[in-house]
Amino acid sequence: MAAAAVALGSLTAHGADFFDTSRPESLLDLGVRLGVNTSTRNLNNDVFNVWNNNAWGTGVDAGLVADINFRDFFSIQPGIFFESRSGKYSYVNVDSYNEEGAPEMMMQFGRDRSYNLTVPIMARFHFNVTEGLRWSVEMGPYLQLGLKNSVNGGFVYPVYMNPQGTPVGYEPIKARKSDFGLKFGTTFEVLGHYVVGVHYNAGWLHPWSEKALGGRNKTWVFSIGYDL
Repeated sequence: MAAAAVALGSLTAHGADFFDTSRPESLLDLGVRLGVNTSTRNLNNDVFNVWNNNAWGTGVDAGLVADINFRDFFSIQPGIFFESRSGKYSYVNVDSYNEEGAPEMMMQFGRDRSYNLTVPIMARFHFNVTEGLRWSVEMGPYLQLGLKNSVNGGFVYPVYMNPQGTPVGYEPIKARKSDFGLKFGTTFEVLGHYVVGVHYNAGWLHPWSEKALGGRNKTWVFSIGYDL
């Protein structure tokens, strides 16, 4: 009973500070972040009428953040991140029919990788769970600028094979060089410095140079960090 009373008293004491509207201890806090991600860059389902798949791939995120603190419970966090993205793709389409009426298939397959510079600006709401544990809910826009994109792939098209059997005329779909979207997620801060977080980046723009291809950029990021 005594132990239960102590625990209840502790929860009650911290409960008053769960949503703290007081002035922050510092106006500006800096931090570093390192994480892994899984992402995809898809197409509209009707672009290839037999098979259309952009598999989720993996990459890394590394960056710096700064919290501009307005109240203990609220801050604005701009950041800058270097990010890598990857994924496999495979597309199959009926392009024509032979003399017997059977479909002639075209197939593209391969892997793409991109490197980007991303600048998010998130509004953050903080909740003091216990003395050494803080929970934050975060959301805001981001701008992504492409630094480099590479595609390694193949092409199979029985109709247009030359006599040596080498595919001809293959050119991978080109990705656009920028994106804009919404980043949101949650983090836990332990002992005032150590951070663990998960975020989702939802792209709003069409990710391909040809708008008719449709699609969106989608990314999950799992990160750790340290606030100075």
